[in-house]
Amino acid sequence: MKPSHLFLLVALGLSTAATAQPDARFNVQLFRPSGAPQDLVVVQQSRPLSHLSVSVGPYFSYSLNPLSLIPEGGDLSKISLVGNRLQLDVMATVGLFDWAEVGVDMPLILAQGGDNLEVIGTEGSVESFVFGDLRLTGKVAIPGLRRPAEGKGWGGAVTLNVSFPTGAQEAFAGDGELTWAPGLVLDYRFENGILLALNGGFWKRPDRVFSGVSVGDMAPFGVGAEVPILRGSGLTAVGMVHGAVGLTKQPDEPRQIPAEALFGLRWYSSTGLNFTFGGGMGCGCSIASPTLSFFTSILWIPAKTREWEALERFKEPPQPLPPPPPPVDPDGDGVIGESDACPDVPGPVANMGCPDTDKDGDGVVDRLDRCPDQPAGSRGKDGCPLARRDGNRIVILEQLNFATDQDIILSESFPILEEVARVMNENPEIDRMHVEGHTDSRATDAYNLDLSRRRASSVMRFLVESGVAAERLCSQGFGRSRPVADNATEEGMALNRRVDFTIQPPSDGPRPPCPEDAGAKKRKRPIKKAPKAKSKAPASAPKP
Repeated sequence: MKPSHLFLLVALGLSTAATAQPDARFNVQLFRPSGAPQDLVVVQQSRPLSHLSVSVGPYFSYSLNPLSLIPEGGDLSKISLVGNRLQLDVMATVGLFDWAEVGVDMPLILAQGGDNLEVIGTEGSVESFVFGDLRLTGKVAIPGLRRPAEGKGWGGAVTLNVSFPTGAQEAFAGDGELTWAPGLVLDYRFENGILLALNGGFWKRPDRVFSGVSVGDMAPFGVGAEVPILRGSGLTAVGMVHGAVGLTKQPDEPRQIPAEALFGLRWYSSTGLNFTFGGGMGCGCSIASPTLSFFTSILWIPAKTREWEALERFKEPPQPLPPPPPPVDPDGDGVIGESDACPDVPGPVANMGCPDTDKDGDGVVDRLDRCPDQPAGSRGKDGCPLARRDGNRIVILEQLNFATDQDIILSESFPILEEVARVMNENPEIDRMHVEGHTDSRATDAYNLDLSRRRASSVMRFLVESGVAAERLCSQGFGRSRPVADNATEEGMALNRRVDFTIQPPSDGPRPPCPEDAGAKKRKRPIKKAPKAKSKAPASAPKP
């Protein structure tokens, strides 16, 4: 026996033994297994059995020296009151509503033996074949900590064990009274299948003194783990430390803490039979702590029950999360899901997945065509022709340019006026169009009015020479009286120096005469290009 062992001091003497009165005996069995297939032998896990699933089967356990005494002084051999014990626990458990389970354990001492009990007042050895205390078990999951069968994470449950005095007390197989033990279970299941469990509680037992040692209420405890070894085959390793702390003791008496460490292997068979076997040793912290222990169990869970299915799912290794499905892109144009306005026809992203169209056939797609209903022609820009009809106006793409301080049209503006003539000739319903000249605010009113009249007249003559009937045109200058932008800036003045083409409403009778415009009547010279060397305009004159 190691020095850490608790030695019970017992005075031995033949005369004393002959007259000694036997002490009240108690149940020395420390190994009290649980009947649920995934409980850790003597340490429970929080998850109850699945609803209406059943687990039945035997637990065999063998313990060496479960009850021993050491004579006073230690000069004699250890007295093994119970030197060995072979016990069978016949167990059955059923789950209810996935929230609770109830079970029963009928212990049966198949064989036990030991030294002569004369030292405690009884002649002969302990009785060999006896019954133990019938035990009822219960477990209820804690709301908020109920972990499903295939789940992971935290779990919690409350438990209750009630033992009835059916065992042979004289054979150290029963307590002789009703005992009960409420408890708490807290555990955690990792995604890889590892389970860690912690048990604690209170065990109400009758208060007795056996050979000077107090035996009564206790605080049971247990910590255990299950680690998958070959998860796909259902092979795991289990390990636990369990015991109980004595809550009562005599003055100057060491506290009784029977405890042992156990290890084993478990196999979840697909047939529904689950096998567990292992062993361990006690700590020597009590008279009822065995030196060695061995155990084995065969629990049967009927196939095709919910618990059997849960165990089969447990054997499946966790699968990595599948990658998210690729976004739906049936036309393969790279525009995904609802963003694709035309999911069945490929098209550019810029057009929301729809194919580009070109209604006017000018080669500029509609999403880029500033004039999608009018072809740009060979001289157009951004899908717009150099000149186009827009309501009561003919809009030109660029401003007309003139020689500085003159009414001479620069040749770079000829294509624009040719396009204006084309629009007029393609729209014979236009009775009359006014060519209107405008300037910025520099120089005097009279100067600007004259310049605008002369420039409007030059544009009109160009259109006539380009094939537009003279009676369909009028020219008029407005000087600086109709600005369209702020003359305080260069940009504004550039916009105000312009020529506008305004279409007049059709008349029912003869065309009305053109407005009086001396500049349009007096200037009768042909159109010519401006010289390359441009003269500088006076400071007060408008720029081209």
